[in-house]
Amino acid sequence: MIKRIITAAVLILIMALAIWFQGWPLRILLLISMLMSTSEMYRAFRRIGYDPVRWAGYTYCVLAVLAQAYYAQLTNKMGLFESISPPMFALIVGLLLAFTVIILKGKVAFDSLMSTVFPMLYPGLFFSLIITLQDLDTRTASTLALVLAFFIASVNDTFALFIGLRFGKHRLSPEISPKKSVEGAVAGLVASVGFAVLAPVVTRSMAASFPEMQAQLAAAPLPPLWAFALLGLVAGVLSQIGDLVASLVKRHCGIKDFGTIFPGHGGMLDRMDGILFCGVACYVFFKIAGL
Repeated sequence: MIKRIITAAVLILIMALAIWFQGWPLRILLLISMLMSTSEMYRAFRRIGYDPVRWAGYTYCVLAVLAQAYYAQLTNKMGLFESISPPMFALIVGLLLAFTVIILKGKVAFDSLMSTVFPMLYPGLFFSLIITLQDLDTRTASTLALVLAFFIASVNDTFALFIGLRFGKHRLSPEISPKKSVEGAVAGLVASVGFAVLAPVVTRSMAASFPEMQAQLAAAPLPPLWAFALLGLVAGVLSQIGDLVASLVKRHCGIKDFGTIFPGHGGMLDRMDGILFCGVACYVFFKIAGL
């Protein structure tokens, strides 16, 4: 447990610094995380005999980051990305590459097709949606969106773990993830809602001391707190679903963790599973808010 806590603290510090600096430091960090997570998923599928076209997946990862970076540099947002978002453009190119390569093999390799495409959607597409969050209308909105995307899931995990260990009696999904409890899940959702409401409150309080933040909030006002509470609930639920989806894949592939890079946590995808689903909720929320 101590090893798990220390690893989590280091990861939180790295992520906080990346969110603070944003720009290419954050893009590169997310690209590395995306490539590692995709590689872990491909490795899990190869363990059970599937033969994914891995280079097509890696090409998609790089293209998704570069396309979003290019979009962020455009001043009028016209041209190719006026009609299609960078994540969807990159996904279409990646899927077409995968389909073409597999068909050209001339074999009925449906397992190869599915094991190539699935990681492009999860974790691939979910990562690419999180990457777009740093390119919202204002830096204040981007910072808030990224904090919510990464830390709602972390708060959810933390409360679910400790409350579940202390009070958990009813299994949430015993066949997929035997250790998760209903009590822990409820505690995680309560914590997620609380954090989602607290974050904009702190943001508005900080703005009172920073004229630039105040001007950005005036130009692009944040949604009301009840909307953030709803975001916390939805993102918390999706975060837990993300954990269970990752567990489902691991059970299917006969592995305990996707990797061993993070002591006490496993691989990159073990750490990012819930965050990716939470990030999708934040992406939709801020798009609806028009930020």
